[in-house]
Amino acid sequence: MRVATADVNTAARRAIGVPRHARNRMRAVRAVRAVLANGFTLLEMLLVIVLIAAITTLTVGLFGVGRSGRQLREGVHTVATELRYTRARALTTGTPQRFEMDLDHRTWTAAGDHHGTLPASLKVSFNAVREEQTSTRKAAIRFFPDGSATGGRISLRTQGIGWRVDVRWLTGEVTQARLPDEPR
Repeated sequence: MRVATADVNTAARRAIGVPRHARNRMRAVRAVRAVLANGFTLLEMLLVIVLIAAITTLTVGLFGVGRSGRQLREGVHTVATELRYTRARALTTGTPQRFEMDLDHRTWTAAGDHHGTLPASLKVSFNAVREEQTSTRKAAIRFFPDGSATGGRISLRTQGIGWRVDVRWLTGEVTQARLPDEPR
């Protein structure tokens, strides 16, 4: 009877007593040791250092923009929320309510006792009807009990990026929209 070569090799492995998965693992360990024994070239080390420096530079740059961008988003959200609150307050109380902003101090006052300050890093502009402007740097939007408003627009910008909060005069609806980026 003739025995195939594959059967002989299998029989030899079993005779040695080392399982196949252990032999494969031993081969892998020998291959890793061979790579580690060779080490790294100077060029590979320099390449890794350059990559780490580039990633660090990009990360630091992103954190700078990220902070001011976060302040912009928070400022837009705060202004829009307070305008909506002032409108809701006018609807529920049946009396006109005002949202006022002082551009010199970047402070705002909404219905009730709501008030706050926007970060100094934000450029703020306010377009409102003349009757609601108490000076060139102070303006307000008035909301009426029927839901309408005097209307207006508050724009916030930082580092060339900007958002606006619009109040429609007929419905008093408060919307947010991104402004075109300014060149730096």
